[in-house]
Amino acid sequence: MYRIVICDDETEILNDLYQKIQGSFQKNGISADYTCFSDARVLMEHMQTQRIDVLFLDIDMPYHNGMDIAGYINSQKLPAILIFVTSHDALVYQTFAYRPFGFIRKSHLEEELDHLTKRVIRELSENQQELIFQKGSELCRILLNDIIYIEGEGNYLALQLKNDRLRIRETMTNLENKLMDKGFIRCHKGYLANTRHIAKLKSAELLLQWGDETVSLPIGRSYEKEVREKILAAFRN
Repeated sequence: MYRIVICDDETEILNDLYQKIQGSFQKNGISADYTCFSDARVLMEHMQTQRIDVLFLDIDMPYHNGMDIAGYINSQKLPAILIFVTSHDALVYQTFAYRPFGFIRKSHLEEELDHLTKRVIRELSENQQELIFQKGSELCRILLNDIIYIEGEGNYLALQLKNDRLRIRETMTNLENKLMDKGFIRCHKGYLANTRHIAKLKSAELLLQWGDETVSLPIGRSYEKEVREKILAAFRN
């Protein structure tokens, strides 16, 4: 059973979040254990000993704000799906460094929650989803979550993984079509980026991060508008 945690320092909002989040998951056929915290310090203690599958986290809280907690999750490499709950849409750009799964606005909770819930359920089920490809005489499988980005190298594509780099004979267009609905975006004619690893968005580049590694990918001028729209959609929808 999935473990879902909700944290907001305002008790009334916390109770409302719990009721609506629980209802949305139930409507989509998911039963889960729910734990609610109004004190970020208690949440921090909880994370040290308990597994969290999905965390709905308010950003503006005393003692430890949402970004402090997200930083701890990243530093400890905890697998929780992180969703920021906020009243400020503009904060989405400030929190890329923490690689949240998504955003939900308190003022639009009911209209945004159901679609976000479906994305979370899909993500939970797709954590083991694979890219299957032929490499020589071998049939290879790679978890999509392990792919950081894909780079064109002549007639080949280089797959940058968390702990390796592989070359396969495939076209960028074919792979883009396979992965476009699975969290990957085309930021340049020579690159596909996994949105799960985006740490920062600049006007002409994407900064990707995994573990202690970082890489900057160029954003093609003709891709810039679409990249921004797709990143926002990936985090909000």
